[in-house]
Amino acid sequence: MHRLIMTSRVYQRSSAFDSPQAAQIDPENRLLWRMNRRRLEAEALWDSIHSVAGTLNLKMNGRPVMPPLVAEELTNKSEWVVPADPADHTRRGIYIIVRRNFRFPLFDVFDAPVNAISCGGREVSTVAPQALWLLNNRTAFDQSRHLAARLVREAGKEPSAWIERLWRLAYGRVPTAEEVKEATALLSALETAGGETGADALPKAFAEIGVARAAALSKLCLTVLNTNEFIYVD
Repeated sequence: MHRLIMTSRVYQRSSAFDSPQAAQIDPENRLLWRMNRRRLEAEALWDSIHSVAGTLNLKMNGRPVMPPLVAEELTNKSEWVVPADPADHTRRGIYIIVRRNFRFPLFDVFDAPVNAISCGGREVSTVAPQALWLLNNRTAFDQSRHLAARLVREAGKEPSAWIERLWRLAYGRVPTAEEVKEATALLSALETAGGETGADALPKAFAEIGVARAAALSKLCLTVLNTNEFIYVD
């Protein structure tokens, strides 16, 4: 049955509005002439960010984990014990502990089911705190630095190579000529503006390109992690 569903024409359709006539006849897609866009679930978004950054721990089974949180995200520090092994900080989202009286901040923002009821449903909302989490949260920022360091390690020192590798990792495709042009311009502008990487211990790969360029590349990576193409399944 799964094979039948996944190989069907309906399942394999794109979400693009590539037929003006169909869009006019059936704008709500009741006849399934396209795929409905679907945002990644909270756990899948956590996994995707860490996977692209190259930090995701794929270890199977074991005890639930409590990734590091900033003080503002904790109501009772004694109930949130961070593992001593840093490798456990980036376990898959499915292994992050779920408690009735505390919701993991990322999961809370991105519509994880309510813990306090027996049969919770997973709603899908689009609200400002979601964009703010992806743009400002420490986890998102740290993983953008890891992603930038990964680009330097795997693609060398050329900005054009960084951009192509970044697009392949985040989007699974090569960038268009216009995207390369815009990303290069943004990278140059960010480097000129200056800024810090925000890290006490910089990744070793950053030593090869300098702090200013590393900060600019990290911000470019953070920008990509905030795009709809990364967050949504098309």
